[in-house]
Order: sequence, then C-alpha cells, then structure tokens
Amino acid sequence: MTTTFEIAYNLIAPIFLMVGASMLLDRRLHVDPRALSKLVVYLFTPCMVLDGIAHSDLAGSETGQLALVALTVSLLVALAAWIVARAARLERHLVSVFVLSAMVMNAGNYGIPLNRFAFGEAGEARALIFFVITVALSNTLGVFLASSGTVSTRRALRNMLSVPLPYAVVAGFVLNGANGTLPLPLERALSVMGQAAIPAMLTVLGLQLSRATFNGNHLWPVLAAAGMRLIVSPLIALPLVMLLGMDGITRQVSLVQAAMPTAVVGGVLATEFGGNEDAQFITSVILLSTALSLVTLSVLLSLVAA
Repeated sequence: MTTTFEIAYNLIAPIFLMVGASMLLDRRLHVDPRALSKLVVYLFTPCMVLDGIAHSDLAGSETGQLALVALTVSLLVALAAWIVARAARLERHLVSVFVLSAMVMNAGNYGIPLNRFAFGEAGEARALIFFVITVALSNTLGVFLASSGTVSTRRALRNMLSVPLPYAVVAGFVLNGANGTLPLPLERALSVMGQAAIPAMLTVLGLQLSRATFNGNHLWPVLAAAGMRLIVSPLIALPLVMLLGMDGITRQVSLVQAAMPTAVVGGVLATEFGGNEDAQFITSVILLSTALSLVTLSVLLSLVAA
C-alpha cells in the first residue's frame, strides 16, 4: 500500500519543484507576470482545451458525469463562499474575490499532471475534461467576479465575453461530435501551443507565489477561503459521485480534482480585471492553499487509491 509520504514525494513534489524554480527565477530576474498571464488566458489555454476536447475518446456518459461534478461542485462551493462572505460582512470587492478564490480550483496546471502521475494517461484524459468545465466557468463567471468588485456589472459582463476559452470549448465539442478535423498546419499549431499551457501556468503560479504576502487584516478570510477550497469542496463532491454511481478512475479523478487548491487563473483574472488588493488577496489564498495541499492531497490520494 502506498503511504502518504510516498504519494507526497513521488506525485506532488515534482509539481512543487517546477513552481519553486519559477519562484527562484523571479527573485533573481524580477519577471513581470502580466505578459505571460495574458498569453495563458488568450492563447495557450484555449489551444490546449480545443485540442484536448477535439481528440478526446472518453465515453459520453463518463464525460457527462465529469462535467456535471465539476460544474456542480464549483457552483455549490461558490454559493457557500458567498453565504460566508455576506454573513461576515466583507467589503464588496472582497466578497467577489473571496467567492472567486473558493470557486476556481487548480484542476489544470496542478490537477492534470498530478492525475497523470497518480493514474496514468486514463487519469490525465479524465482530468482534462474536469479541467475544461472548471476553466470554462472561471473564464466566464470567474471573469465576472474578478471584474465586479472594481467595475460596473455591464463592464464585467463585457469582460466575461472577451476571453476566448468558452468559444474554444464549444469548437472542441463540435469537432469531437462531428469527428471533424482541422487543416494539418492549424492542428499542429494548436497542439504545440496547447502543450505550452501547463508549463506557462506553473511559471505564472511560481511568479505569483514569489510575491505573495499575507495581509494581517485579511488573515481569517484567506484561511476561510483556503479551507473551503481544500476541505469543503471535496466534501461536496463525495456525495455527488456516490449519487451518480461513479467508480474507478473516473471517481478518483473527480474527488482529487475537487480538492485542488485555488487556481492560478484566479490570480491571473484578478491581475487582469481586478484591483491590486484583489490580486494580493487571492494570491495569498493561492499561496496558503497550495502549501497546505501537500498534506491534504497526500491524505486524499492515499484514501481514494486504497
């Protein structure tokens, strides 16, 4: 039986090493993450999603289950976070970023390689579908939340429609359903740019974490948001996967993905559409939840793989 330590060492440590390399690079070269964040949002991630969905060979039932779990968990944890934030009477802009930090899960640059290390190519394929739904939500509702604390509702909706990811999801499913193919030069270009998405995301995560600081005035909201992401979210997912009768790798991937720390895309969106205080808050949540995930995910993986 694989121990919690072995899981942490073999599966999670490689991801931390890649993020750590970016952190060290930033300390020496002071790299501005904004330019790379734009490439992640507007180029690399849409290419990866379109290419991944178009070539997916998962059964429709499995895809539907993964999509339903990803969507339901994201929305329910966002609702729970909104209730907590309103009950705590957080400032308007903090309510939005609190919900965003609890909702967006790092199912891509952390979840995909982790599930590949843990469950092989079958795990990676399922993790990608889960990621597609969460990232589509983060690039629609997430953009709205990142914008709504600092701009009008109309401007937030315009920002929501300005990112290409939702259109890439639709195009991918259309190509998959029709067994269509793109012209070879375009298909190869999409594949290569898509392969850049995860390294770019990990790099942005490292750059952001190297600058993350905790604001003492917001310590408990940061702790609460991290707890909702790492603990409340998988607890919501557990009865859902049981209700849907999910088993095997599909069940395992769903639970692991639901327990991911706050996604780097939350910081990307806060940097792109929000204010400096919003970006600092969510980056603090990313830092704390990512650090704590070394323990929480090791425990969870030892349980689901048993």
